[in-house]
Amino acid sequence: MTTPGGTGVVPAGGAEIPVRNVWLLVLYASEFYQSGPEAFDGIEEYPEKLPELLAELLVASTEDRLRRPLTPSFARTSRDLSRVRGGIDTLRTESHQLLSRGLVACRFDELTADTPRNRMIRTALESVAPLCSDEELSRRCRAQSQRLSGLGVGLLNRRAGERDAQVRITRNDARDRSVLLAAKLALELALPSGYMTPGHGRGELSERQFRHLFERAVGGFYAAHGTARGWTVQRGRKVDWKASEATMGLGALLPHMVTDVWIEDDRRGRRLILDTKFAPALTAGRFAKVTLRSGHLYELYTYVRAQEASLDRLAASAGGLLLYPAVGCSVAESFVTAGHRLGAATVDLSLSSVEVRDQLIAAVKPYLG
Repeated sequence: MTTPGGTGVVPAGGAEIPVRNVWLLVLYASEFYQSGPEAFDGIEEYPEKLPELLAELLVASTEDRLRRPLTPSFARTSRDLSRVRGGIDTLRTESHQLLSRGLVACRFDELTADTPRNRMIRTALESVAPLCSDEELSRRCRAQSQRLSGLGVGLLNRRAGERDAQVRITRNDARDRSVLLAAKLALELALPSGYMTPGHGRGELSERQFRHLFERAVGGFYAAHGTARGWTVQRGRKVDWKASEATMGLGALLPHMVTDVWIEDDRRGRRLILDTKFAPALTAGRFAKVTLRSGHLYELYTYVRAQEASLDRLAASAGGLLLYPAVGCSVAESFVTAGHRLGAATVDLSLSSVEVRDQLIAAVKPYLG
């Protein structure tokens, strides 16, 4: 299957999606995008240029950092020494008979430039280099990585699952925040099966990975765009069952109801509960009919009715939307039941990146205005 607008595609759940749109979803899911989407107006139209944008930022930041000594920090180190430093690793000392050689295994904190933060930046430079179509920019990425290597900075062991989770960005990191978020995003562009350079073969995302990516991208997109519109956006919000006269063991057995995206516009008195699904929006019904998926609608209806409360002014008219990723399919339908507008919409990921963005905006308009 040839998908329009892109040379490389990523098979995900049987559908083929242009790499540029997978990168668009990665962008929407990132903290970098949510920190200020206005900086990505041009990139949203040409997400295939995203690696170059990140590479430029990473190279410039690294060059600036290397004009002065890298800020070291203490890291936990294990080493066999001729004198005791820190704590003794008795097991290693005995099992390797180190004392007979005049050594002792020690564990101690050591001041080093090989910090999780610096490793993440160096790994991001290495990861984004092969994704750049600009050969000179790719060369600069590798050159800066080698300079960091010369200062003793290693790489994240990504095969062993080492990620950027150790790098915490606090309010004191204003200077480095943008480059650290850019580094995190650059690492995400190297998809699990390898580098995904358009025109250089195909990689795969599992169904679970793509479902998680789509859910995060949708939440990130509305969180970023909702700020200017006065929306409050929450992800993973729980909805309580309206349970009464429950038996003693019910609490341990009753499943949680967790919504994917919860959007409120307090000024207009609007609320939308949005649930992302990774399945075809339509299914074969009885008598050769094609219908919306009944199970998904029942689940959405339960979410919407469960949030009703007499003292909650937004609850009585809250809407619910099922949002599906799709290829070559368009659905945008809704209806009102019990005072709530419920509906289903698709986001066709085979279209241009601008159209993908426009679909996401159009999908919520009937509910939020």
